[in-house]
Amino acid sequence: MFMDKMDGSGELVEDLTGDSLALRGFRSYLIGQIKKHAEGAEDSIFCKSGNSLQVKEGITFILYSNSSPMGDCRVVPKEGPKEGFKSRKQGLLPVNEEELGKIRFFRTDKRFGSSESCFTSLASFLHCIPSPSDKLGMRQICGVQGSLLSGILEPIFISRHIVNRSFNEASLQRALYDRFKDVAVPEGFQLPPAPTLTHTLWRGTFGTPPCIPWGVIWALDQNMELLHTPTGKRLVDWEGIVPPEVPEEKLGVSSYATKSLFSALLETCKKHKMTCEETYSAQKTADTLYRKMKNAVIAFAKDSELGEWPVKPVQPDF
Repeated sequence: MFMDKMDGSGELVEDLTGDSLALRGFRSYLIGQIKKHAEGAEDSIFCKSGNSLQVKEGITFILYSNSSPMGDCRVVPKEGPKEGFKSRKQGLLPVNEEELGKIRFFRTDKRFGSSESCFTSLASFLHCIPSPSDKLGMRQICGVQGSLLSGILEPIFISRHIVNRSFNEASLQRALYDRFKDVAVPEGFQLPPAPTLTHTLWRGTFGTPPCIPWGVIWALDQNMELLHTPTGKRLVDWEGIVPPEVPEEKLGVSSYATKSLFSALLETCKKHKMTCEETYSAQKTADTLYRKMKNAVIAFAKDSELGEWPVKPVQPDF
């Protein structure tokens, strides 16, 4: 989604790449598991750890990506013409040595918004969302629970990344872990081990066009939704739709949008007398270990000349 579409309402899903939708779905799942724990359900993945919750021993999390995340995960050192051509055929981007590890931004098609078929640029000339490689690299170091849940949960990390197409182990290792691993870790935070990287070869029984204006999101015990990528809203009614036109009245707020997720968390916390800030902005900027760690990574990236983490022109607050 482009900057001129961001309104700060928290009702739009602004990043519709598969990796970002997976993280949104996962956070929705975590909120459901927090609720289960608060209600005393034995099958919750959480147990008490001081004033917060932690994942029970023996439970790990795996992220499957149909292709390497856009951005630094797909970047390789530039070599000769033949090697460069081969890299491009494999879905990789050959660059000069000094561009390896850089924070990158979407370069998207105006018809579809975010598209996984597009490479990313070092300049945020179209909009200010960092690439999936950068988001996942940040989460791999700081925790995939994000700032939304960091006041309630101990850090949660992906232990294994399984990647299908465009797999390059050196690029994935650098993008998801190595480029940030030398950050100065705040007191009380423990840097996670590097994730395991696994290449798999799998083909679906049918294919889809490389650029389509739809995304699918779901989570365990939650509804599956079809999201319209140009608007960041969910489709609520198929009847009468003649693609590519989608009338506004056929669209609604996704239950995976930031405002919806925060509302679900706030409702659970109030019902079960758990600590949670009253507004999203207060929850997001609270002085948690996650926030300290993220600030440290942002400063490290800038000082290491990897680039500056972007700031959205409109910050949600509700």
